[in-house]
Formats: sequence, structure tokens, C-alpha cells
Amino acid sequence: MHTNPMLKAALGVASMATILALAGCASPPNNDRADIVDAGDGWPALNDKWYDGGKFVEPDDILRIREGQSKHQVRHLLGDPHFSEGFFGVREWDYVFNLYTDEGEGNDYITCQYKVIYDEDMSLESTRWRDQQCPVLLAPIEVEEVEEDRLLTLSGDVLFDFDSDELTLEGRRALDRVAEQTLADFELPGLMIAGYTDRFGSESYNMRLSQSRADTVAGYLAGKGIMGGNIDTLGRGEADPVVECSGARATAAVRECLRPNRRVEINVTELQR
Repeated sequence: MHTNPMLKAALGVASMATILALAGCASPPNNDRADIVDAGDGWPALNDKWYDGGKFVEPDDILRIREGQSKHQVRHLLGDPHFSEGFFGVREWDYVFNLYTDEGEGNDYITCQYKVIYDEDMSLESTRWRDQQCPVLLAPIEVEEVEEDRLLTLSGDVLFDFDSDELTLEGRRALDRVAEQTLADFELPGLMIAGYTDRFGSESYNMRLSQSRADTVAGYLAGKGIMGGNIDTLGRGEADPVVECSGARATAAVRECLRPNRRVEINVTELQR
């Protein structure tokens, strides 16, 4: 394995120290984003038109953005775009979001530009971030190095829709980072991908869902250049919980408590040629 010293920054490790260091590289203490004030590469200048300093948006609202949504649905989640885009047939909305780098416990945040692109039917086609550090905050990846192996842990709630094996927009971006860094650091990577659920639902259903999610991740990474024949998958269902939460009913509070258990783990090792 060829370890890249920028691994954590590239993957977006779920470490506040790492995230703060990453944010500090591009965001001075007063958050005067000099690097994105000017227009460029299809992005409007921050001081142009309707920019108002940025919106402190709930990360879960961005994570609920999906292909095929209408402008009304996007507006319900994100509000009005921050720039005057025009009146008729507008197919791009530009937003300026402020994302906390410390889960809202302090005043540290970075300003991010986010673009929503619509198709001819005015349904959401795709989204873009101007800075790589912004989606990293939404979909952090835990990284553990064990000798020559690497264990990556990703949130199932970020990767997938509820009770679904369909990857989300930000989930795909997270897996793009996984593929890029894996191919950079391993000559012939072998992957074991394990899916996990929480304890709600039948054991058989959770096993099927966790296996299907692991298979989905494997298929996506194979499409990004990792040899499919070197990827194994396993559905683990509700096994090996990371946290224990009391409560017999799946209330919102209990499900939130159990969030760490809904995950995908990717163990990467160097194979012999």
C-alpha cells in the first residue's frame, strides 16, 4: 500500500480535528472566502446579484435532494436560490450555504457554493459543489489503518434512501472519493464490503437489505475502476452493533440514536499479483 499523506482530507474522515484543519486551509477565521468571491467555471461571484452572506442550512435537507425532484420540492428543502437566475426556462439554481465544521457546537463554518441543474422538463438532473471540502462535511468517512489494511466506514443513512438500496447523490460522491483514494494508494486492491442495519425490522429483511446495499456499493466501485472480481460482499444485518439504544418502538429519537449501526464497512487490502 502506498499511503497518501492527504488521505484523511481527501476522504473526509469523521474527525473534527481533521475537518477543522481542512476547513482552515480554505477558510480564514472571518470566513472571508477570497478563493470563491470571484466568478469562475460556471459559478457566480459571491458579491453578485442576490448573495446575502449564505444560509445556514440543515445538512439533512441537502442530503434529501434527489434526481427527478421538481423545483417546488427543491425550494421546499433548500429555499430560494441566492442569485437572480432569470424568470423563464431557468435550468440552473445557485445557492450559497454555510456549513458548520463542528456540528453546530461553535462558530466555525465554511461557505460553500452549490448548484442545482434541471433538465428540459424542469426536473432535477444533477447537482454540483464548487469545493470538494463541502460534500466531505456532509458525508464523512471514518478511516482506520490496520497494518497494511484499511477499514472505511460510511453512514448507511448518507449512502442510501430510507429502506432502499439506491445510492443518493452525496452517497455516490462519497464512494467516488473512496475509489479515487483506493486506486491511488493500492496497486491491486481487494475489497470486502459489509452492509449493516439497525435492529428494527425482521432478521430476514435486514439481512436482505444489508446484502443488497453491499452489492450496490460493490457495483458502483467496480464502475469506478476497481476490479469487480476482487470485490466480495456480505450482508450482516443487525449484527455487531456500534451503539445500544433503549426503546422498543422505532421512534425518531431511537432511530437517530441507532444511526451509527446503519453503515457500510469497506475493508481494503493489497492483493498479490
